[in-house]
This record gives sequence, structure tokens and C-alpha cells, in this order.
Amino acid sequence: MMVANITQGNQRDILVTFFWVIAISILAYLIFMRPKVILYDEGITIINPFMTITTGWQTVDAIDAKYTMSILVGDKSIYAWAAPAPSRYHSRSVHETDLRGLGIEKDGMIRPGESPRSHSGAATYLARTKLNNFQSSGITGADSSVQINNFGITALLVSFISAIALSYIQF
Repeated sequence: MMVANITQGNQRDILVTFFWVIAISILAYLIFMRPKVILYDEGITIINPFMTITTGWQTVDAIDAKYTMSILVGDKSIYAWAAPAPSRYHSRSVHETDLRGLGIEKDGMIRPGESPRSHSGAATYLARTKLNNFQSSGITGADSSVQINNFGITALLVSFISAIALSYIQF
């Protein structure tokens, strides 16, 4: 799109296209590349597109994987964009050998989101393992913090507003 406007468009078209390309690229980065789940001995860090949440294992009440991996801290659920659950039909493709070593009985049931072959299942299993290790070790947990991704939000807004504004300005 950018190359077509450079070769065929005028200056205004090039600028408008440039800001749209930047806006879409920033949005794609924030949604597809930035999300992460970082597990360590003292706690967990969940990095979502617009927020980074760090909490110690001592504050985590539960770990779930219904629609995405989530942790329950007090009465608030924190969802991890990086660990989405598969569709409900994924459970049909889970073989009993996939469940070896997970501590699930032969007739045990798991939800599709807890499948070890899904992002949410792998993250949930590792987080529960870290939580169990933390509870048995007696070490001190990490401090809780929430950080807003100000740079990402600002860059996204500036590029979208610039693209829209330049679309309506005639020069």
C-alpha cells in the first residue's frame, strides 16, 4: 500500500498512508507481539497490550484456564492475552499420552483450556507448578504492581489521530 502511494500518489496521500501503516503496525505489535506471561519463583508477570501486571505468588488465590489463562487475586481476575484457550472441540484431539505426568487420574477430566497442547494449558500447568513450589518453599513473594503502557497507547493514538486528521486536511 505504501509503495503504491509513493509511486502513484501525491504528498498528502503518502503522508496519510504512512500514518495508517504506522497505526496498524503498532496495533498489530501490541496485540500479537507484546503479550507475555513471565513466571518466576517469587511471582508472575502478565504483560498485556496496554498493561503489565506483576504479583507475588502469596496473593494468587487461583489459576484458571476457561477462555484464557487467568489468575485470581482477591476478587479480581487478571487475564493473560498470551495464553488463549482453544475451542471446545480441541478436547476431542487430546490423547491420554498427552496427560502423562500432569497428575490427572486415568478417568480424570480436563477442560479444553487445560490441554497441555494449548497455550493456556501449558501456561496454567507451569503457573500451578510454580505456585505449588512457592507454597512449599517458604520464600518471600514479589511485590504487586500495575504499569500502564503509556508509550504504546500514546503512539497508537498519535498515529491514528494523525492519519484521520490528514485524511480531512487539504493541502
